Amino acid sequence: MAKDIRVSEPSLEMQEKIKRARRAIASQKMRTVKCPYCQHNTIVVFEDTRGHVQAKCKRCGHETVFDVLSMRRLKLGFYQGG
Repeated sequence: MAKDIRVSEPSLEMQEKIKRARRAIASQKMRTVKCPYCQHNTIVVFEDTRGHVQAKCKRCGHETVFDVLSMRRLKLGFYQGG
């Protein structure tokens, strides 16, 4: 049974916020945070990302809260937890 999903254009105010956000991160480096359960790429964070974010893995379905500041990239590309 298919769900009836309504999709509409964001308001002009929201579209402007989206454009400002894109410009703000244009020169920043991004990194991918992997799901701790299945190692699938779960979220992308930018240099100015701070605090906690919650994400649901599209592959395994686990929901995880990440403390972005404690997930620093190590030389070999691994992340250390806090």
